[in-house]
Amino acid sequence: MSQAGVEAAGRDWGLFVRAAGYGAAAAFALFYVLHLGVGVTPRQASEVTFPLAALPFSVGLIGWSGVLMSGDAIEGFSKELGISENWTAESGRQAMALLTAFGLGGMVGAAIAGAPYGV
Repeated sequence: MSQAGVEAAGRDWGLFVRAAGYGAAAAFALFYVLHLGVGVTPRQASEVTFPLAALPFSVGLIGWSGVLMSGDAIEGFSKELGISENWTAESGRQAMALLTAFGLGGMVGAAIAGAPYGV
């Protein structure tokens, strides 16, 4: 399915759930690799894992708002210059939403991983 038809065909909510799940699993694994593998304290592992998960979340939020404000102009400009015929404002918003979901899942995963240690 082309990205231009996402609004007509409906959202694939499973894609966002999978992105959040991958983020949670990555943060959970990173926490325990740092704690059990490297040997840092749970607080130190949490202080690394949570901000790393928050990074794609914040980039996704800022990028989504940027695409929301200027996505149509970027789409027209890229087609006019022949840079990208496939990029659409809708696909840009979806990509930023996926980054946001991955980061959100990562922050939840980091919190769940640190919960048994009280951090």
